[in-house]
Amino acid sequence: MALSVLYKDITTVEADAIVNSSNPGLVGYSGVDGLLHELGGEEFEKECASKAGILVPGEALFTHAYNIPAKYVIHTFIPPFIGGKNGEAAILSGCYRKCLETADSLGCRSVAFPLIAAGNMGFPIPKALEIAVVAISEYLELYSDMDIYLVLYGEAAKQIAGSMFGDLDAFIKTNLHPPKTEDDKSLEELLSVQSESFVDMLYRFMDERGIDKPSRLYKAACVSRSAYSKIISGGVNKPSIETVVGLAFALKLTYEEAVPFFAAAGIALSDASKYDIIVKYFLKHGKYDIWEFNEQILKYGYDKLIGAEKGVEPAVKTSTAG
Repeated sequence: MALSVLYKDITTVEADAIVNSSNPGLVGYSGVDGLLHELGGEEFEKECASKAGILVPGEALFTHAYNIPAKYVIHTFIPPFIGGKNGEAAILSGCYRKCLETADSLGCRSVAFPLIAAGNMGFPIPKALEIAVVAISEYLELYSDMDIYLVLYGEAAKQIAGSMFGDLDAFIKTNLHPPKTEDDKSLEELLSVQSESFVDMLYRFMDERGIDKPSRLYKAACVSRSAYSKIISGGVNKPSIETVVGLAFALKLTYEEAVPFFAAAGIALSDASKYDIIVKYFLKHGKYDIWEFNEQILKYGYDKLIGAEKGVEPAVKTSTAG
């Protein structure tokens, strides 16, 4: 997944979807909106007309691209900027999020965004740029592995981007995509240097955190006594990822501690899996609330709930051991 900043005509960017800052009637006026309607042709205009009146502020919908060099055009709408005291920032952030959710639902691997609302809608370029970078990067970190292009047009936007971040591309790469670290290695690479067994590591973390009774751990992890006993006795060749996540949360492992802990269980977290990305997010942010984690997992269509086994209630808010 990557966020790149480009300085060019958005209609020349190779992407599965192009985002259009549009209007409720999906009628092409000026700027990117007018250009896309001009390029799209008659069938594009017909599909836009069929969806006129549906789009509301902060939301998004798609049409097929037809003659536009992409698969889809994702339309979003924000009202004119009037002083910034009418919730404009929240609406604009929502536009980016809804566009990304729509692109994900369409199976897009790449999306090109203009700097939404910074043209005819009058949104100040510095604030529009800040909101765009934050909204896109947060979505990428937690939910998606798409390639995103933020396409700036005009000398003013380029100069402001430079004054805000120096080299904006360098800023994004440094802050959002750090160099490869231990967690980027394959499972085979991690296991090649793995000398401590999963059970030994489990005991070590319990000792370090002063957890003297196994029941304190497996109850906090929403793991049944029988499942825990099978892990300790070697009756389970490979514990499920939800069990290992529950134990990691109960132990309040840091992300750096969790990587070898997962590897010892035969699990390597991957950026290709939204489930794994959510696990990474919780660990990196020190969030160990199992109830909250399960809520997010359900929200994004997964059923690998912590505690989802016989005799254990998966979605009860628990207090973790530590």
